[in-house]
Amino acid sequence: MSEPASVPRSGRYPKAHRPFFLAACLYGALTAPLWWAEWAGWLPGCRDCDPAARHAHEMLLGFAAAVLGGYLFTKVTWPRLILALAAWAAARVGAWTGLDGPAGLVLALGYPALLFAFGGWPFLKAAKLGHNMVFAPAIATFAVAEALYQAGRLGLIEAGERRGVLTAFDMVALLILVMGGRVIPAAMAGLVRKEESRQLFDRNRPWLEWVVILGLALEALSDALGLPHVGAMAVAGIAALARQGRWRPMLSLTDASMGPIQLGYFLLASGLVLASVADVIGMGPGTDALHLATLGGIGLVTSAMMLRIDHIRERKGHRWRKIGILVAALLVVAADLRITASVAPEILIPASAALWSLAFLTLVAALVLGWWRGAGLREAKPHINQP
Repeated sequence: MSEPASVPRSGRYPKAHRPFFLAACLYGALTAPLWWAEWAGWLPGCRDCDPAARHAHEMLLGFAAAVLGGYLFTKVTWPRLILALAAWAAARVGAWTGLDGPAGLVLALGYPALLFAFGGWPFLKAAKLGHNMVFAPAIATFAVAEALYQAGRLGLIEAGERRGVLTAFDMVALLILVMGGRVIPAAMAGLVRKEESRQLFDRNRPWLEWVVILGLALEALSDALGLPHVGAMAVAGIAALARQGRWRPMLSLTDASMGPIQLGYFLLASGLVLASVADVIGMGPGTDALHLATLGGIGLVTSAMMLRIDHIRERKGHRWRKIGILVAALLVVAADLRITASVAPEILIPASAALWSLAFLTLVAALVLGWWRGAGLREAKPHINQP
């Protein structure tokens, strides 16, 4: 995920990434153990809902959507920031309390609507290239996914909950793969120049990006309408892997800033292929591959990009924090345990949830400590040159 062209430099706008990244990490750390406690029977399940779909809904339209808000809200005023954060929090309360009916629908749709109004629409107006125009429709589709999910909760659409969360997953995957296609090749070009004193040529391949976009758009349409899958997600994943092959992924493993992002990109694309194959031909449980894409792929990329975006917006220079490697390692092990959980679910599912939570609590500590140190340096700076 690259920086929007309109990142403010004047200080007139609040640093929206701080509250949204903090909320995303804390909520991500909380949601997994709550889901496990429900699964184990320690907490009552949601009333008249699909508990697995509700869990996926909160990881995608709760956790991932909060990360997206922290990325997109670069020029929002304090009132708009507070409104968006309150709408996000209200939707989470509504989800966990089982609030339904018109009140639940309004609460649920509030944040996706504001996400597009404050983030997607300005992005659309600022986009000057055709391949950037995809972001605004993808962001708008979060509201469609939420509406499908809520319609399913109300019994208005058959399997609406599942259709809604799958549509949201398709859009999260699309945004990560396309935005990753902006960040990774540019950053790797700089790394190749630094490490090998040469250029990284032929790294973009726009036609492969369009295959990714069209494949996931077709998959989202199929999921939203409840149609049989035709393997479009696998095509998108293969195209993403083909693109990544030109970005020197092995070289990135030696770099704290790019290694976790490249690994997460690979796990997401691979998970798309495996989940699609499992769904089309019935080879193994597709949910295992989806956990590879979500816990491994989405988890790694979002955590690494939160650190990267925070590093850029807080103007921390060229020294990247190594804590991202620890967070990535925890998430990889969490994903491994979850996709093999059928062997011993009573042990592996809670272990996976615990490592996922530990990873995002570690990220919370790293972000907050960085903000606190940054505030201390800014307060001390005026006294440096005093006699």
